[in-house]
Amino acid sequence: MRRLLFRNLGWKLAALAASCLLWVVINGANDLTASVSAPVQYRNLPGGLEIGSDMTEQVHLILRGPSPLLSRAAANPSPVVLDLSEVHAPGEKTFSITPANVRLPGGVTLERAMPGQIRLRLERRLPKDVRVHVRLEHVPAGMQAVVEEMAPPLLTITGPENQVRAIDEVEADPIDVQALDKDGRKRIVAYTNNPRVSFTAAPEVSV
Repeated sequence: MRRLLFRNLGWKLAALAASCLLWVVINGANDLTASVSAPVQYRNLPGGLEIGSDMTEQVHLILRGPSPLLSRAAANPSPVVLDLSEVHAPGEKTFSITPANVRLPGGVTLERAMPGQIRLRLERRLPKDVRVHVRLEHVPAGMQAVVEEMAPPLLTITGPENQVRAIDEVEADPIDVQALDKDGRKRIVAYTNNPRVSFTAAPEVSV
C-alpha cells in the first residue's frame, strides 16, 4: 500500500500543484465587470398569436465575475430567452430580464440588462386574400397591353391582424411586354414589403 501511494509521486505532486494554481486563478481573482451583447430569443408563442410590435434582437448584459470566466461568457454569449407560453390573449405584455432568462457560467452573475425590460404587443394571426398588382413595361408606342388572365387570381397572406388588414394588394415583379413569347404568358413572383406578413403558399402567379 505504501509503495502504491508513493508511486509516480512527482507527477502526483505536479498535478496537485496545477489544480491548486487553477483554483487560485479562478476563485482568487478579483471580480471584474463586463458588458456582453446577447441575442434575444422568443419561445413558445401560442398558436393563433403573432408579435405585432418591433422585436428587440439584442440586449447588453452587465456581468460580474473572474476575468477568465467573463472572457468565456463574452466569447460565446448565451441568449436571453423570453418564454411566451403564459400569454393567452392579444394585448401588451412586459417581460423583465432577470438571471432566470439567461444561462451563465458558474461564478458569473448578471448585475443588470440594458434594456432591463422588453414590451411586446401580441395580436391575432389573420389570413387574408389579396389582389396581385402587375406592372407591364416597355409597351410599344401606339399599343395597349392588358392582363387578360391571372392564376391564381388572389394570394393569401397571414400575419399580425392590424398589419394584415392594412394590405389590400401586393406587388409582383414587372413584366417586359416585348420579351414575352407568342402566347404572351409569364410566371412572376409577388412581394410584400412588410417583414411581419408572409404568404401561406408560394407567392407565384401565372399571367
